[in-house]
Amino acid sequence: MVGGIVTAVLLFSFLPWAQTPIDPLRRPDEAAGEYTWQLGLGYTPSGREGFGVDAFGQPYGFTLLSHEWRLSLTGTVHFGEGWRTGVAVSQSTTTLDEVRRYPWGEERLSSSERGVAYSVFQEWRIDPKNPWDPRVSMSLGHPWKGGIGVAASFLRDPMVLVGEVGLRSQEEEPHAWFTLGLGAGFVANAWISVSTSGSLDVPVLGVGVPVTSLGVRLRYALDPRGKGELGVRATLSLRGDRAWVSLEAEWTGRGP
Repeated sequence: MVGGIVTAVLLFSFLPWAQTPIDPLRRPDEAAGEYTWQLGLGYTPSGREGFGVDAFGQPYGFTLLSHEWRLSLTGTVHFGEGWRTGVAVSQSTTTLDEVRRYPWGEERLSSSERGVAYSVFQEWRIDPKNPWDPRVSMSLGHPWKGGIGVAASFLRDPMVLVGEVGLRSQEEEPHAWFTLGLGAGFVANAWISVSTSGSLDVPVLGVGVPVTSLGVRLRYALDPRGKGELGVRATLSLRGDRAWVSLEAEWTGRGP
């Protein structure tokens, strides 16, 4: 969830206020009735090797390869007075291929999993005139998860800095996480901007392994008014002795 506000603040700070020629960067007004939608396609390959024991007590060495594809759709609406509501729906498909090596030969296994998740979130922009632009957000989702976060950002043309702290809960153990997120964005010109983000998730209720993520996003505006844009994102995640990279392409539109 921390990544949500950090990403959103970086995203909306780069709306059409960089015209041709580039005007000074400023925050959006976020008037009532404004809406956004975003269609995303993500891909995460990962794998690992090790040793295991099967149901018959036979030891084996294995190589496991997984491919996860994600299709997501997110929509938000501004209701005025700093309130913004959003809904996100995503479907994921994961394929698993495993090779088990026994002393007498190899065994190959394949499987696939599909899942659907959705969430609703509410954000309150406390004081748009405050130079730190403080925001509070809450979210609920299925499979069961919930969160609350507080974020602030500081704009210094041509860059914006963002920070957020929050708590996230989920059904499985660990049941609660403390989350910290930081981000920075830079406007290269009227069409292109680059942002980076980092997050740390630490379990505070139950036993789990902390997760660190580092990401970079490249945005290309489809028109000078900022009504549409394309974006690509790469994220490196670290969890214990595991590391994996996620890739995502995004198409975003705004109105009216």
